Amino acid sequence: MHAIEERYYQINRIFLKTLGIWPYQHSFLALVQRVLFSTILFTFIIVQLLAFFTMQFSTGLLIRILTFVFPNLFVTVKYCSFAMKADKVKRLIEQIGNDLDLLKGKFEFDIIKKYADNIRIITILAMEFYKFGISCYLTFQLLPLILDVIVPLNVSRSLKLIAITEYFLNREKYVCVMLLHEMLTVYIGVITACSTGLIIMTYILHACALFKIASYRMKHAIQEDVLAMPNPLMEYFLYQRIVDIIFIHRRILQFLTFSISSFMVTFAFLIIIGVTSLSLNLFQLLQLMTVTYDIGEISVIFIFIVFQVNYMFVLNYVGEELQNHGMELFQATYDGLWYAAPLRTQKLLLFIMQKTTVKVTLICGGIFVASLEGFVTLVNAAVSYLTVMYSTR
Repeated sequence: MHAIEERYYQINRIFLKTLGIWPYQHSFLALVQRVLFSTILFTFIIVQLLAFFTMQFSTGLLIRILTFVFPNLFVTVKYCSFAMKADKVKRLIEQIGNDLDLLKGKFEFDIIKKYADNIRIITILAMEFYKFGISCYLTFQLLPLILDVIVPLNVSRSLKLIAITEYFLNREKYVCVMLLHEMLTVYIGVITACSTGLIIMTYILHACALFKIASYRMKHAIQEDVLAMPNPLMEYFLYQRIVDIIFIHRRILQFLTFSISSFMVTFAFLIIIGVTSLSLNLFQLLQLMTVTYDIGEISVIFIFIVFQVNYMFVLNYVGEELQNHGMELFQATYDGLWYAAPLRTQKLLLFIMQKTTVKVTLICGGIFVASLEGFVTLVNAAVSYLTVMYSTR
């Protein structure tokens, strides 16, 4: 693996290997990991849905169960999609390595290093943020045990799961087993959401880095010293430089097209699940704050909402950055000395201008454009569904 490419994945690769979904894992242990972790995620969804068969149905029960089911379903879909599409993830990683072989000069390597370092910093911050969230969740879940140590009573405080589940077992006798199942689900789910999201973000930021390199080459393609050369030599140099820029631009578009098409169906499901989950969590938070005022559950739901909004914002923000970097190439072409170039070179530049006037967008699932405007659209949709649910309660 290329030294710069190593910076892209050095930290995230550890978590993907822990989950068994790093695309270069082909061992029997990796297969066991995939089966084990997917089983844990699926079974926690099932034991939550089984509660409908043993408890009296009500709208409140439905909302409370689905509030925990949908985040779990979100990470389960992501985990299974990355496990099943390991070959495509691997191909995208290999294409990044091939792109790095196109770099020329120290400045272009510095550009890639800058973006690789940014990815590394974002990865560290994201992992710490989600680690803090897991700690908060487990603290609220284990609060009775913690209080028994800090402020003991004559009778031990009862320990119960925040999520409603049905195992058809003696809850008092097997509460530790149930708690372990929930804690493993939370840990696997959070790490899955974080690591897979960071891989997608890495792909997008790599495309941004290539756009930056193409813009840099365009700014320095037509220079006065080249224009001063004899005409045949000048045309040859300009032609080669512009063709290199067109080649990079085509590779970016092919890279993005393949990455989007690889997860087209997955993204469509995730958008629907994510918006529904956010609506349910907002509704449940409103219910808890106005009716029961359960501090522990309110805190957990609030953590869910913060995570989901943060997740949506970050991925939409890098989609916005991709659009901005695409327009930078057009600006660099327009601001150059294109008017002083030979006619043959001007035709190539006109081709680039026509291509770059169209915004390079990240269309998720064929239905949604990742951008800051898209983020607002998702949040507005979630709030709209919240309003509908609240009006019909």
